Amino acid sequence: MKKVIFVTYVFPPMAAVGSQRVVNFCRFLPNHGWQPVVLTVKGGHNTSWDNSLLKKIPDTIVYRTNTLEPYFWLSSLRKSNTEAFSKNKTTAEQSEPVSKLSLLKRIKQFLLLFLRVPDEIIFWLPFAVLKGIQVVKEEQISVIISTSPPVTSHICASLIARFTKIPHIVDFRDLWTLNHTYDQRHYPPFFRKYDKWWENLVLNRASEIVTASPAFTKLLQKHLSGKITIKTITNGFDYTDVDLNRIFRSASGKKMNILYAGSIYSDFNPEFFLEALSEWIQDKQIDPHTVAVDFYGNCGFDYSEWLKQLKLDTLVSFHGFIPRDQLLKRMETADYLLLLLGFKDEYKSVIPAKLFDYLATGIRILAIAPNGITVELIKKYNAGSWQCSPDKTAMKSLIDRLYTCAINGTTEEKKYRYIKEIDRSYLAGELANILDQHAADNIENQRKL
Repeated sequence: MKKVIFVTYVFPPMAAVGSQRVVNFCRFLPNHGWQPVVLTVKGGHNTSWDNSLLKKIPDTIVYRTNTLEPYFWLSSLRKSNTEAFSKNKTTAEQSEPVSKLSLLKRIKQFLLLFLRVPDEIIFWLPFAVLKGIQVVKEEQISVIISTSPPVTSHICASLIARFTKIPHIVDFRDLWTLNHTYDQRHYPPFFRKYDKWWENLVLNRASEIVTASPAFTKLLQKHLSGKITIKTITNGFDYTDVDLNRIFRSASGKKMNILYAGSIYSDFNPEFFLEALSEWIQDKQIDPHTVAVDFYGNCGFDYSEWLKQLKLDTLVSFHGFIPRDQLLKRMETADYLLLLLGFKDEYKSVIPAKLFDYLATGIRILAIAPNGITVELIKKYNAGSWQCSPDKTAMKSLIDRLYTCAINGTTEEKKYRYIKEIDRSYLAGELANILDQHAADNIENQRKL
């Protein structure tokens, strides 16, 4: 069986959403003739951990290296307590202007910036490259795949590929300098050029690029002007985790249950939705005991005082991170699954990984998102409703319609829905086809030498 090595910083027990993509490729690639090998870190930095993910891939060969992470050490010296939410200070707020900072703070800010371009784990590079070269030779690897974020994984893999003369495939879960949040990093011109230099170095040497969104693929094709093949393999859903024949029902009866799964950050926040919900409850004199909204995932703000102001503190709950198997069970009790992308045009190309979980459950989706690829997929699979503009009157009207359906019981019966295009096994087969082609091309090139 041919072998492929994944160079990835994000890997279990890290429970970051990017881990799911690598784990599921590793789980299903052997069915398509490829033995996965993983090069990752010992420990690493992350906010959530889930050891159960490793149980899905007992036969995957994993190599872990040491690393240095001075950025996380230096940034940890700042206050790390969860900050109380205020409408006057949102998660997308810009930092204090440099001109108003003291000399010591300016030096610290420069060091933090220096240590996070191209990203915070750049000092993993020597450890990963040296170990990667060794592993490629010992395991007789045929193809290298690197996945990001963080993008240092691509730099490491590119250098390994250069020294070992094997194909390198770049996998973008999110883009690099074309990332939809790139401008929010506020890099000075020099650091932007430095970051771009690394990106060009990697992409000019890559054998092929894979992205997690067709919109990302179009952006890169335009940016690179056809210099390299770019294909799309989206995220998906592992149907071996569920019973497709089992019917499940809402647990609460005459109540509208809305659930959000995933982290809350930047513009992907619940503020617009919760304000509209509060106004709708007051306008319609809705019994608050007939509505429940639950958020599962990491959140950088404490919304408790703000929820009291909105009179939502008895019906909205933030539960924090829970392991994926538990989360799926909680999702089954919902009438609607909430998706938050904000309304900015730059998010039109984004497909949140949670969308595929939502689609697979068969539960109706309530999406707050710009009119882009995510809304297109919801329309394609007739999977729910969406709000594409910050119009609270329209939002309240939509909530009212969904509430009526939930209270009347028309959303109660649910069943997992099989969609071939999001089946992780099928998607692994698509990746295997790419691997087969590059492995064959490399053998042919070696013969010609």
